[in-house]
Amino acid sequence: MATVTEFWIGQRSMEEGPASSISPSVLELIHQGVAFNISGNGPAEKAILSWAGIGLKMDMAKTKKSCAVLAVEDLNPQKNGSGVLIGRSIDDTVHVHWKGAAEMILAMCWSYYDASGAVKDIDDGERTRLERMIRGMDMAAGSLGCIGFAHKQVAEEEYDDLKLDGNRLTLLGLVGVKDPCRLG
Repeated sequence: MATVTEFWIGQRSMEEGPASSISPSVLELIHQGVAFNISGNGPAEKAILSWAGIGLKMDMAKTKKSCAVLAVEDLNPQKNGSGVLIGRSIDDTVHVHWKGAAEMILAMCWSYYDASGAVKDIDDGERTRLERMIRGMDMAAGSLGCIGFAHKQVAEEEYDDLKLDGNRLTLLGLVGVKDPCRLG
């Protein structure tokens, strides 16, 4: 059975602290990214849903009630990911969430959230560190590898024709999913 083995926000492994050490605003964004962009099809997605419910204490029903889906982009082969455009009912804001192969998601990001909720730019040195981290997680995970989650809030005038913009995103987190070898 596949399991989530690692979770990183910025340069910090969240094994070093509980979900309560993550900024509530970042945690809410991660919940949205999982709830609206993970279908539960396949071992990696099932593992992420289980982990989010237990490890991140995500209430799927509450999260789904708090937002409306405005547009969906199913798995995009060029981006090796999928996206969703949602409107939050509590404050009428619009958000784009992408998830997919971590290296592809990272390529779409210009900044990242740290666990405290601060947004930091991804310079060349930071990008190299994140790429190394992704390669390490991919090797450790074996067959399923590393999934990246990214986000951006969009102004109403920016989402004409309900297109999911995958540019200048902010990296939410990296999740390592491992599917142990089965005998036989």
